[in-house]
Amino acid sequence: MHVRLSRAQSRGPRTILMITAILAVVVFSVVQDRVTAGGARQYVELQRAPAAGQRSPVTVDEIMRPAVRRSVAKASVWSAVVMVTGAITAGMVWRRGGRA
Repeated sequence: MHVRLSRAQSRGPRTILMITAILAVVVFSVVQDRVTAGGARQYVELQRAPAAGQRSPVTVDEIMRPAVRRSVAKASVWSAVVMVTGAITAGMVWRRGGRA
């Protein structure tokens, strides 16, 4: 069965999906930045101890590789949540006739 949508019916859901995609990119960027920044703060904190002679130094890779991995994983999850929510909303609007 082929369903044809009028312009009014497709405009609302399409707009919702475009806004959702933009929001998902923003959410990904913000979450990834904040988690990576947390790794950088941890690195700086861990470098203070060797400067004071309390422990051996750590490398940037030891701290930042796991931090970047965590940041991408968390950012992916949260941007997927945004996309799924937007897709569900667009589907609901489409079923109601395209009006938001």
